[in-house]
Formats: sequence, C-alpha cells, structure tokens
Amino acid sequence: MLLTLLCATACLGSGNDETTLYDDAAIVSFSVETLKCYGHTTSSTGEDSTYTATVTVLNYAFTIDQVGHRIFNRDSLPLGTDVSHVVCNITTRNNGTVLIRDVASDTLRYYVSTDSINFTTPRKFVILSNDGSGRTEYTISVNAHQENPDMFVWTKVEGATEPEPENQYDLPMDGISRIIGSSSTETYALSDANQLMVWHRGGSQWEEDVLDDDPSLIPTEDLSMVCYPMNLSAQTDYVLLAGNRSAALYPQETTARVWRKIVDYGSLTQKSPWVYMERPANALYQLPRLGNLQLVKYDDGVLAFGSPYTTIYQSRDNGITWKNNSMYQMPEGFDANATSVHVRVDDNNYIWLYCQGTGQVWRGCLNRLRK
Repeated sequence: MLLTLLCATACLGSGNDETTLYDDAAIVSFSVETLKCYGHTTSSTGEDSTYTATVTVLNYAFTIDQVGHRIFNRDSLPLGTDVSHVVCNITTRNNGTVLIRDVASDTLRYYVSTDSINFTTPRKFVILSNDGSGRTEYTISVNAHQENPDMFVWTKVEGATEPEPENQYDLPMDGISRIIGSSSTETYALSDANQLMVWHRGGSQWEEDVLDDDPSLIPTEDLSMVCYPMNLSAQTDYVLLAGNRSAALYPQETTARVWRKIVDYGSLTQKSPWVYMERPANALYQLPRLGNLQLVKYDDGVLAFGSPYTTIYQSRDNGITWKNNSMYQMPEGFDANATSVHVRVDDNNYIWLYCQGTGQVWRGCLNRLRK
C-alpha cells in the first residue's frame, strides 16, 4: 500500500510540471462585432447631410478557407462602412501566436485583440504554433460595397445600333391589325375591329379572347405587353397589357388602360380571362397616358417608359399602382426630341434605350444587378 501511494504521488507531481506543445498553426474563428457606417441623406428642403449608423457585422458571416488560407465575408458590408478601424476577434488552434504584417513592409508585429486594424486593403496574418515548428499565413479581407448597390447608372453608347427583332410571329394576319406579344403558350393580337385576339400554341386559328369587362376599355394605341413567371406558382405566367384608348374618341383621358391575365399552362387548367384593372378616377399612382408606351420587367417590378420621356414609372404590385421611384431617372443629357424610344433588357440586366429621331443610344443598369 505504501509503495502504491508513493507511485501515485510521484505521478501527480510529474503531471503538474509538464506542458504539452502542438504544431498546429491555424485560425479557427474570425469575427467582427460592430462597425460605424457613414451615409448621406437629403432633407425635404434639398439640403444634404451626413449620418452615422452602426452595422452589426455579426450578421455577415466570414468564410475561412483553410486550403487557400483566406478569410473573407461573401456578402459585402453596406456602402459607407468604415473598415479602416476594425477591432476583430481571432481564435487560433491550441493558442497559437498571431502576428500581423505591416501594409508597406514585411515587418511583423504581435496582434493585440484591442487594436484597431485598417482593412481598406486585405491584410496578412501569420500564425505560429506554440511549439515553434508550424507557421501559416492568412490573407484576411473585410469587404464593403464601394458603390451604392441600388444606384442606377446610365452610359451613353456611341455607334451602337438596335438589333433586328426576332421573327417570332409566323402566324396568319388576316383580320389582324397588329401582334401585341406572347406568353409561354399564347400569342396576343389586336383585330381590325379592335378586339383582343389569342392564338393558342398548337391551335389552328385566331380566337377572340375572353374579357371580364367592357371591350371598349381595351387600349388601341401605344400598346405594350410584358410577360413574366408568377412567383410561387409553377407553370404560370403573369401577362400585363397597357396602352391608351383612341385620342380622337377619348380626348379627355389622361391615364392609360391596364389589363392583366394569369395564364396557367398546366395540362388540366381552364382558360383564364383578361381582367381590367379598374381604379377610381381620383386614385393615386395611376399610369398616366404616355405616347409610345414601353413596358419592361426589371428587378422586382415593371418599368414604364413613354413620351414626353421625363419620368420612368415603376409598378411593384403587378400593374396596380405606378410610382416615380427616385432610383430610376431618365439619363442626364437625354434628348427628349426623340420621336420614339425602343426599350430592351439584355441578358446582363442592362436596359437599352434606342432613340428614334435623335440617334441616341443609352445603356443602364442597377449596380447590384451588373454581371
């Protein structure tokens, strides 16, 4: 028993004197809690002012790439975030030592968790294992937007010509005054008698389409149609038609006529009618009567362009209301003497304006949608 006790005491004593060292040199977590964000705003009187807000950076996850030895946030912090004074939290495996490399030289200094670090450019951090044998260098970036993601920027394009429209309507035109547009399974037209006509895919002839209201409310001038998939509903298109009634017959009208149709092209669905989007005469945010009306689907809404080309109207509720969103303005320097403007949206989310009569061509895009 005495021998056993002596051995146990000896073991306890030797355990207190030993320190285990490791050769791991890795960062296992990186975080930033809060940063300041500086922004500009304009008062109701037009005066510019600045404001300071706090960004909770914990909402922006940092990715640790242990193969490429990079640490970065995939989602950029808001525009105006001050990344020149960043206090960050770094955890290493087995309490490795953290060194930071100076921006202008190869000088290394010890990282102090309370120090403010300038991350306006990516910074180099060196991790040393606690046994001295391991060394890993990481590049850490704290990314913030350098431009307003919701700013729409126009550029004047010299020498560009409008592409030829695709011949997508190989249909008989007897009794048809003009083709308006198509959904996934239907093509729409206006007849010589100003009736709204439909050609079903696989059909053999034009048919008068179904309306839920007075046919005299169908627009006959400055027609434009846009079609896009409905959210949360598979195999369903939302078709929006807008335009003006005859100026000769309805000279007093100052607003456009807007219709919509939901086309569910599932195999067992019934035909749906065109629905007139009626609103009281004194209702706010109606689409005004615009010459050469052009509708395009863009981002989370529909944009309407038209003469006199002073305002771009946006609908974010599928054509019910139309507002002047300050984010969308006609290009500075746009020549309003254009006789008409053809509007196109390309695969890279650029809106193109081809101006007839002036020859101007403009291209614009939201910064966050630019590819």
